[in-house]
Amino acid sequence: MSNKSIRKICVVVTARPSYSRIRTALIAIEKHPRLELQLVVAGSALLDRYGSAIDYIKNDGFNISAEVFNILEGENLGAAAKTTGIGIIELSSVFINLSPDVVVTIADRFETIATAISAAYMNIPLVHVQGGEVTGNIDEKVRHSITKLADYHFVASKGAYDRVLKLGEEPSTIFNTGCPSIDIAVGVQKFPEFIKNPIDEYGGVGGDIPFQGDYLVVMQHPVTNEYNVSRQHILETLNAVNTLKIPTFWFWPNVDAG
Repeated sequence: MSNKSIRKICVVVTARPSYSRIRTALIAIEKHPRLELQLVVAGSALLDRYGSAIDYIKNDGFNISAEVFNILEGENLGAAAKTTGIGIIELSSVFINLSPDVVVTIADRFETIATAISAAYMNIPLVHVQGGEVTGNIDEKVRHSITKLADYHFVASKGAYDRVLKLGEEPSTIFNTGCPSIDIAVGVQKFPEFIKNPIDEYGGVGGDIPFQGDYLVVMQHPVTNEYNVSRQHILETLNAVNTLKIPTFWFWPNVDAG
């Protein structure tokens, strides 16, 4: 088979949640005889304070084509905007070096839109995974903006499909594939003996969970345009859960940079 028949698929993973969503698709691309996976790891996926997703990616056996360090610390909105700009600059250089046939970007983060802007201006076909969803605040603005920059749309639901269609995208470019994270749930059902305790596998904070008894799993996503009161929101959640009188309480924060 000649090299011309091999299509280079560049997937940009920017955070631990992004990796979990796209992992099974990465496996499928890598196994396909006519596709070459170019895996780029960027943003918070490279940093210890956000979970070092790159370690799990390497442990899963994936080869990483490029690493992009673009997070500008500052814990303020200016730093977030500048981080996006740095991402555009760095990812553009990566795309020049890798010359991908297609770029895949995931969801709605600031690194995601940096990926989209870089690919769009370089005339590289762009695939957007999980467009068309509604969450409000800056995430929704970013997600819909990426939809307009993207050439192909892999959405997670009929509602998302309809919204991308209403944004003016061609029906032939929209595919209701479902969320790739569903593959993880299917794996749990089919092969429960291979599923490890997530706390043991990935770590966390708090007391031990009595898995044999009753317990709650609580996840809280910060409201990105109310970042200055995130601590207050978390305390309100903790107080609300505490009123339920659960014998053992566990709090495992969603470690995410944005």
